[in-house]
Amino acid sequence: MTSPAVVIMVVDDDINVLKALTRLDLGAQFSLRTCSTTAEARSALALDDADVALVDQHLGLNEPKGLDFLAELRERDPDCFRIIFTGAADLDFAVNAINHGLIDAFLVKPWSTEHLMALLNQGGETSLLRRHNRQLGQELSSRNAALESLNLQLERMVEERTAHLRLTLEQLKEKQHELVRLETQGAVSQIARGLAHELNNPLAAILGYAQRMQRNLVADADSSQRLEVILREVERCRGLVEQLRNLAAPLDETALPYQSEQALAQALARLQASDIVPPECIVLGHIPPVLAAPRSLARVFEQILDNARLAGASTCWFSAQTSGERIRLMIENNGETPSDEVIRGAVRPFFTTRAHLGRRGLGLAISSALLREQDGTIDLNLRQDGTPGACCAVTLPAPVEMPLNLGNELSQAPSGAVLIVDDNPMITELLEDCLSDAGLAVVVVSSMAAALTSIEQHAIRAVIADVHLNGANGIDLLHRLVARQPALGGHVALITGDNDSHTLSKLAAQSGVPVLAKPFRLEQIHKLVREIL
Repeated sequence: MTSPAVVIMVVDDDINVLKALTRLDLGAQFSLRTCSTTAEARSALALDDADVALVDQHLGLNEPKGLDFLAELRERDPDCFRIIFTGAADLDFAVNAINHGLIDAFLVKPWSTEHLMALLNQGGETSLLRRHNRQLGQELSSRNAALESLNLQLERMVEERTAHLRLTLEQLKEKQHELVRLETQGAVSQIARGLAHELNNPLAAILGYAQRMQRNLVADADSSQRLEVILREVERCRGLVEQLRNLAAPLDETALPYQSEQALAQALARLQASDIVPPECIVLGHIPPVLAAPRSLARVFEQILDNARLAGASTCWFSAQTSGERIRLMIENNGETPSDEVIRGAVRPFFTTRAHLGRRGLGLAISSALLREQDGTIDLNLRQDGTPGACCAVTLPAPVEMPLNLGNELSQAPSGAVLIVDDNPMITELLEDCLSDAGLAVVVVSSMAAALTSIEQHAIRAVIADVHLNGANGIDLLHRLVARQPALGGHVALITGDNDSHTLSKLAAQSGVPVLAKPFRLEQIHKLVREIL
């Protein structure tokens, strides 16, 4: 596509001057318009702007001076490059006109073709640069105004909240600003779903404790009224979280039996295509197929390998472990050994130790959201053999789904305590308080290993487990617990921060047990416990 021609307008009452300019070979980059009067010039300008105006100082009787016309043109179009030319070489006149901003250049008759062409080229470039800068300035001003309006609106929303909700919504605002800067809509979709899931845990704690305080302060009308405001605002926040989740497009590919070495090869190829030298990858032993979405798994491996590269790794080792109906894919590297803080925050949105390199801390968070769509998890740990480096593990379902048989009802419920399995201390404390008040014995653990140990050490009559545990899956845990203690069949339930109807229906169909979405009210907890006891 060719650039538009530079429009040159010449205004001179001398026909010979106009003919002489017309005969010049200006080239295709210039479009020449000649006018003998200012009236003709104004008519031409009404149809289209001129980029360069070449005006004679003396235009004849009943005509304004050339400088006066150029002053008028400057008011109409300040981006036009203005040249005055005259037969009298008055240097003081030219300097004064330039200093007052009336003209950009001065040309003396007769002129040389070389000088004229150089002046026209300069004028065309200057005019186009002025117009471009003005357009950029207008766009910048418009965007600044839009951002300022958005900030004012968000500030008004924050001011309407209570102290606890103000902090929560401020975090939402910060994350929204980060989401605006994401490079692709796909990244926005995945991180929004992960963020909505993370926010449901604190909202559940706020909702539960506010209800408990309201019941204890029923005689204090003022406190009860204030707590009712908190409950109402939490419900409003829950709606905002659901709206945030709805902004995220669902995974657009189906999970299918897939050989994960292919995803690893695709990840290496994508990095190399981006002029990034990835670590050498060595496959150890047999890698069983997994149930996964191929493109998404390749993206996850690409992020893991790039993180290993940034940590100084030269080699990665790819291996797998099978545990029941779950496959654990491990990528170990010989780079920097992560600290405990890095391991805890690795998959949290916006957590990064490399902000100075422009990293936003979204890579593993997006990977976690992608895997959650496939009933998978990702976690960062130290290497299994204790050598320097890190191990990033991806856990996915095996291709053949095994029947869980978790929902078999027994004629009589087992006796003992209710086992709560959740890695969020606020949720476990709330559930423990609620069930203890109802006269039930409670055992609280935060991991799969601790849960498996607890059923050997305690008499357990029912189990409530979070779907997404650190490095484990709640459905897999319930399957193992029922396999070890068949009397628990029909007395287990799941809780989850994924509260959209599609995910809840999928979980209920997969597990065959009651599923309670966070945030939940106390009466919902009591109903769930009555259902499984």
